[in-house]
Amino acid sequence: MNDEAVKHLWDLWKVNKALIKGLKGAVIALEKMDELSLEKRQDVIESLRKLISQNEKLSQKGPTKN
Repeated sequence: MNDEAVKHLWDLWKVNKALIKGLKGAVIALEKMDELSLEKRQDVIESLRKLISQNEKLSQKGPTKN
């Protein structure tokens, strides 16, 4: 496997890991919505938005043809 393919697979792995982390955070927030203060909810929302933004940047370039 060439270096470019390995880098692309590594990037995909990182994106997937971050997306799973974000989804877990969303599930926790939804389960505890009544227990969370407005400030805590905003913190969770901002964290999820940050994850989305980071992953959008990673996935913008798309795969390349060799």
